Amino acid sequence: MNRERILVALQGAESDAGPLAAAVALAPHFNADLRGVFVEPDPAAYMLWTGPGAAGASVVSGALDAVREEADKASEVARDRFNAALSGTDLEAAASFKRICDSPSDAAEQARLVRLLVTCPMAAAGKGPLADFSAACLVDESCPIYVPRGGAIPPKKIAVAWDGSKEAARAAFAADPFFQPGAEVTILHSGRNLDYHDRAASAPNRMRNWLKARGIEAVSREVSQKGPLGEALLEAADESDLLVAGAYGQSRITQFMFGGVTRTLLGATDGPSLLIAH
Repeated sequence: MNRERILVALQGAESDAGPLAAAVALAPHFNADLRGVFVEPDPAAYMLWTGPGAAGASVVSGALDAVREEADKASEVARDRFNAALSGTDLEAAASFKRICDSPSDAAEQARLVRLLVTCPMAAAGKGPLADFSAACLVDESCPIYVPRGGAIPPKKIAVAWDGSKEAARAAFAADPFFQPGAEVTILHSGRNLDYHDRAASAPNRMRNWLKARGIEAVSREVSQKGPLGEALLEAADESDLLVAGAYGQSRITQFMFGGVTRTLLGATDGPSLLIAH
């Protein structure tokens, strides 16, 4: 059994392929075992009141049965794909799969004591059945999220969005296993909306010195001052394998990664993979 655990969120669909492949590739670099999780929100939460009387109750009951039957099928598909992805690997013996029927916020408790949640780009963008679960893991449980979009694992080229915030620092710590000698790291920074105090805290030299202790001579790059900041970050990281960023900061210093910027990073349909932390 390894020291760490990586959680991979599955939905029994073709979109599971990317997260599964990424999780298997990531595990050795984090000294981690894998747990697959199929999150099935209570189907009753999706049903609308159809009216009083036995007829309405019958309609609701039939619809609930249909939803549960589909969930059974999807869960089995997810389990089979999870087992197939790990078959013959060193991860197979210690791997586990769990089906959960609960609210997304309660199901997100599975992310405690987990190094990373690997989830599909659709869920990261706030779409599909895993969207609320992924968001709860990121925001409520402060679990770093890895969104596979492309690029090598381990990443050869890494872009780090740095603003000096605790969220950006947590993201950097989450990506620490990737900061190995030989990796090309670019620190992306911006002076937008930062006062004097914030500029001092967000100086790229702070991140550069942290990386230097890990044997990496990083370079810094100021992102474009034109257009939305999230899009400027994605453009600057376009040739990277991985973008590392903080999410949803709430203090002045976190204006660099606040709100719309985070949504832009999570909603990207292409570009580098994303490792984001709150």
